[in-house]
Amino acid sequence: MTTFDTESLPPILTIRVAAMFTWEQNQPGGCRCACAVFHDSDSAPACTSPGEPGMLIRIEAPLETSAPLPVCLGCYHQLVPRAV
Repeated sequence: MTTFDTESLPPILTIRVAAMFTWEQNQPGGCRCACAVFHDSDSAPACTSPGEPGMLIRIEAPLETSAPLPVCLGCYHQLVPRAV
């Protein structure tokens, strides 16, 4: 598991994908991870957990880059190895 200094926020992870794909829950503040696309999850196509404050990712595709998106702690840890 990745650990972070308690005095600072963890870094915004940049995840490169071949084409832009974003997902948004019906409720505000939810995890924005499209698990099946971003970290090859077989269990769920997208996460439905609440987003964790300070856990942010940025999706980078060849033609565009997303604004920082909130994710849950579980998805954040799954995405650390895929970050560039």
